[in-house]
Amino acid sequence: MGNNTLEARNITDANGIVAAGPLTAAFVNQGFAVVPAFNQVLITEIMADDTPVVGLPASEYIEIHNPTASTVLDLAGLRLLKPGSATAAVFLAGAVLLPGEYAVVCGSTRVSQFAAFGKVFGLTNFPSLSNAGDQLVLRARNGQTLFEITYSDTWYKDLRKKEGGWSLEMVDAANPCAGSSNWTASTNDSGGTPGRVNAVRTTNPDRTAPTLQRAVALTPTTVRLVFGEKLDSLANTNVGLYALTPAVPITRIVPQGPDFRAVDLLLATNLPPNQPLTVAVHRATDCAGNGAGPITSTAFALPIAATAGDVVINEILFNPRTGGVDFVELLNRSANYLDVQGWQLGVEQAAGLSASPISAEPYGLAPGQLLVLTTRPDVVQSEYPTHDPAAFLTMASFPSLPDDAATVVVLDAKGQTIDRFSYDEKLHLPLLSDRNGVSLERIRAAEPSVGGNFHSAASAVGYGTPGRPNSQYQADPTGAKLFQIEPEIFTPDEDGQQDFTTLTYRFDYPGYAASITVYDAQGRLTRRLLRNETLPNSGFLRWDGLTDQGRKAAIGPYVLLIELYRVAGGETHTYKRNVVLGGDFSSFSRGVYSTHEVR
Repeated sequence: MGNNTLEARNITDANGIVAAGPLTAAFVNQGFAVVPAFNQVLITEIMADDTPVVGLPASEYIEIHNPTASTVLDLAGLRLLKPGSATAAVFLAGAVLLPGEYAVVCGSTRVSQFAAFGKVFGLTNFPSLSNAGDQLVLRARNGQTLFEITYSDTWYKDLRKKEGGWSLEMVDAANPCAGSSNWTASTNDSGGTPGRVNAVRTTNPDRTAPTLQRAVALTPTTVRLVFGEKLDSLANTNVGLYALTPAVPITRIVPQGPDFRAVDLLLATNLPPNQPLTVAVHRATDCAGNGAGPITSTAFALPIAATAGDVVINEILFNPRTGGVDFVELLNRSANYLDVQGWQLGVEQAAGLSASPISAEPYGLAPGQLLVLTTRPDVVQSEYPTHDPAAFLTMASFPSLPDDAATVVVLDAKGQTIDRFSYDEKLHLPLLSDRNGVSLERIRAAEPSVGGNFHSAASAVGYGTPGRPNSQYQADPTGAKLFQIEPEIFTPDEDGQQDFTTLTYRFDYPGYAASITVYDAQGRLTRRLLRNETLPNSGFLRWDGLTDQGRKAAIGPYVLLIELYRVAGGETHTYKRNVVLGGDFSSFSRGVYSTHEVR
């Protein structure tokens, strides 16, 4: 390899004339082309949305790059594809990529448009690139994954450039396994840099070890571990890196492509259903070679079938801010390990149920676990600072949630209703100047999924807590008191701390009707919470400091007068409970709601 000279002696032409002296020619030997290995051919630029044109041809393209210092790559037979697609774009014989070289890859009819940008490969069946995001894979002739990228339009990090005409560029080719953190919109005035060094190129190393996000038992003898980034598919096949407690022998580790964010543990014995285990990973190595870090672990179990009410709607955003997206958060309030594979999230409409699949793959849900459903976790996480990335599940599609009111339904794989919640924008704080981007949060896990058990998320947490405990959460009351006030002092100031007070009731017999009225310290009527309403055996109501006229009640002590009447026995009982409205509040929620849906 390198600079060479070719010398020829005694060369005779067709007329028998011998050339005088040796003939020489200098040339550079680039080496013999070889089939690329993993991450030796990279996708370093993506033009998914070419309009409006900024300065480049009006055509989708990708850019590939050979990051090696001395290896000539033979691309013949290399396939560019989107997983799940029936066709692939195949590089033809003679396609090579020199060390350090960049090349444009586009559709076979678009080659002339990029002739001025250097080497161009025009491929038949070049995939259509989705503006919002897609997964692209380069595979060798033998099927080995050479490179994978799942891009998103949030990677532009620039709302103007996201609208089209600008490419996404890889920042550091020495960190090819990174996602959003290593990609951004081109800064070149033409909108991109096809066929040459990226405008955004800089050093951006990955120094963080991978983290274990979750584990799910696929079968009694197979457990899948999902990590937060791409793994070294070979380094993580060592059985000794993994341990189960209680101990279960592991026979083999199988990496899961094409993105290699997961491995399957094959077990020697069957797991019992719904019996929790802990899996510990002693040293997982990511694609960049980072392996040092603490032992990570998580609990899981072989899931069992869910029953109605095991999983409930815990938070819902149906009216997002401009540029935002809807989400629904689920809570597993049962003591069972469940699997949401095949479940659906739907909206009841006049024409029937409109539903979208939650997960086509196995996805375990542990007792007490939260699961946030949305099509764009990146968008939700960018808007709500109290998020937990591991709690998000990306849905391919999402049912349309009207901004005013609708009924949301969660269905299991057999189509049975697991939970149903009818939301209404009137459940929000009436004094909110802007309801956009404000979620409704469940107050008590054990109570029914009705309007009285939901409240607007607090302003102090950014009006939403996807993947985190709700800002308005209350623990279910304990004890056998007939009536219980909690808290006895409340401050309705939207800080998420004691924004309202609740009156919990529990009766020994059914058939009670009640009137509940709030009076101030001078005995003046402030608010009628209930008037001759029939109550179930147990439930709660809440008061958040407004008068019957919708105005803020004054700070000070109040009395809740409770009048019970039991029709069957003709019994009448009267009770009083004290509460204090305190603090400095400027805006807070409206009226009173009941878990038995007073009409």
